[in-house]
Amino acid sequence: MKNRAMLVGQGIIGGLIGSLCCALPAAVVAAGLSGGVAATLIGFGRFRLYTLIAGLSFIGVASWSSLRRSRACCTAEEYKNRRVTVPLTMLISFAAVYGLTTYLIVPMLYISD
Repeated sequence: MKNRAMLVGQGIIGGLIGSLCCALPAAVVAAGLSGGVAATLIGFGRFRLYTLIAGLSFIGVASWSSLRRSRACCTAEEYKNRRVTVPLTMLISFAAVYGLTTYLIVPMLYISD
């Protein structure tokens, strides 16, 4: 169970890295910092592909590292199952965090009353 929580946590970190281009300007606006800082950070939107690739790269490296460690301590059958569940768990948590952050939370921060 502890290992699954670690996998989900790594997926969440990857999702936050992937949505950094959109979430950072929204966080600045929500924190009440000056509009000039937020306007400067909105330019990060053009780096959206790069932050997405960075987040997915983090997931790939974390999956590889986790599978490498489990190969030494698991039986062949357990390792075979983990080859699917480890990356899948990380990718599902990555997609959930990235989607929620980019398409739900950030637009809600920009909505004015």
